[in-house]
Amino acid sequence: MKRCLLLALVLPALLCIAWTTLTCSTAAAATASVRVHSTPSGAKVFVNGYLKGRTPCTARVSSATAHRKPYKITVILPGYEKWVGTVTLKASDAKTLEATLTRAAEETGESLKGRIVCIDPGHPSEASEGTTGPNGTTEVHINWVVAAKLKALLIADGAKVVLTKTSESQSVTNKQRALIANHAGASLMLRLHCDSGPIDGAATYYPDKQGHKDGVTGPSESIIAKCRAAAKAFHPAFAAALQGSITDRGIHGDSATLVGGKQGALTGSIYSKVPVLTIEMCVLSNAHDEAFIRRQAGQTQMAKALRAGVLAVLGR
Repeated sequence: MKRCLLLALVLPALLCIAWTTLTCSTAAAATASVRVHSTPSGAKVFVNGYLKGRTPCTARVSSATAHRKPYKITVILPGYEKWVGTVTLKASDAKTLEATLTRAAEETGESLKGRIVCIDPGHPSEASEGTTGPNGTTEVHINWVVAAKLKALLIADGAKVVLTKTSESQSVTNKQRALIANHAGASLMLRLHCDSGPIDGAATYYPDKQGHKDGVTGPSESIIAKCRAAAKAFHPAFAAALQGSITDRGIHGDSATLVGGKQGALTGSIYSKVPVLTIEMCVLSNAHDEAFIRRQAGQTQMAKALRAGVLAVLGR
């Protein structure tokens, strides 16, 4: 009888201790979460390969611990290219991701049929030989190899592609480069460059006003309007396809550049009679950017991102 009475008194206390311990353990194992939005919505969201729902959705990450670690976020929607990003999480974190999806190119090879694209691998020119990264990567080389990859992609899409150079080291003036695009009747001219300075990332430039060079004023107001529209269509698709590998520095006018600030527009824009965009693919003086663009995989991703931008401007 005494043993039963003792058990009756002790058992509730033990149960209380056990419940308290369980509650504390559950609280310590708090999950992290990622709120994922996509444009367009309705895309499947995967975290490290596990399906978590469709956008917009909140993905719970139960494996997060007290120490931050990276998680691969994949967003998939039929008819659009796969979006992949990385987010670093620890327990109790709550983060948000925005995924802008790029429409997949048509498989028929005719998405750019009838379009003429002039690719201008920047430098050497009368202006300079181009910049060089801290590990010796030259802008001239990167511009050339990415241009070659982009050319192949655009031809596969049905476009006629014109290059402003026939070899990597060929020197062509910026005026002559513009005249080549004009003579070809290009639907779009892409001037490929790598930036330098205490910044990082990729940016799109367009002539936002007329400039003056050797008695010539240009481009025309109608071309400026077409360039502005092209930049607004090109850059979001271009940046989305880079998937965060390079910082997105956005869209800027030529007048924001050193040369454009003096002349009103870049020389290649002043002489242009066709829509023209200057793409600073990376900042070569930045170690991260140089490491990305010197790799074959980085060059291929850059070419595909440029293609995505062209398709957004000219694709049918």
